[in-house]
Amino acid sequence: MSKTISKNILLEPELRPLQHAGERTSRGKSMGWWSAPENPDMMVGDAVLDSVRHFLRDFSREYQEDLSRKPTLQELEYALNLAFKVNVDSDILDGVDELEIKQVVLKTAKRPKKHKVSVGDIFAYKLEDGRFGFGRVVADASVGAFAEIFDYFAEQPVFDYTKIDTWLVTPVPIESYSLLETRSIGNWRIIGHTPDFVLGPKYKTLRYVYGSSPNTLMWKDMEGKTGSISPAEAEGLPPYIGLDDYLFEQHIASHVPPRKPVK
Repeated sequence: MSKTISKNILLEPELRPLQHAGERTSRGKSMGWWSAPENPDMMVGDAVLDSVRHFLRDFSREYQEDLSRKPTLQELEYALNLAFKVNVDSDILDGVDELEIKQVVLKTAKRPKKHKVSVGDIFAYKLEDGRFGFGRVVADASVGAFAEIFDYFAEQPVFDYTKIDTWLVTPVPIESYSLLETRSIGNWRIIGHTPDFVLGPKYKTLRYVYGSSPNTLMWKDMEGKTGSISPAEAEGLPPYIGLDDYLFEQHIASHVPPRKPVK
């Protein structure tokens, strides 16, 4: 059996939002675990991504400490091939009893041109009905960036700056890397910038929650502060998880006004 692993997997950042086990949202996602978009039968979770991230860092650290350099992609591929052939059996993976793993292949492609997202960036995103909505990056986050979403929609990605103080929903964490830097999902773009933007009082009072169980719930704010929180206190707080294009549209769907008929 040939296994193909894409090089362009985006590993999660240092602080992952861990969610309540057993809770579910749309698109087959479970809080803490979710289905792969291309195959609903494949599941992945926060702890799994953390384990893979730690493995890659440990792998690189061995080369840096002993050889004073980072490993190459070919060395990672070779090590994975050896490890899979020696270590992978029915104790590790399901459905491999009668299979022989022949090769692990890391496929590469040229990275899309990136725009480095900065606090103060104003962006437009396209809805399924063809209209554009607008928002602004207001703070960095380990899951991407915090963004405020404005209560304004237009036929073209041109923002009316008189609407800059009106929120459609409470600011949310978004996957800024894939949405705005590589633009690999959805239809998002940077259209402007607010120089020297700083968080005001209305942003600093907002809190977001993450944690895998009632005993490990934590809150986090836009300034990077964190603290423990009880289940009762966490009730109603938005989750600290970066929204992709699909989850973002689901999040704002009930707040988006219907499109006006063309006269």
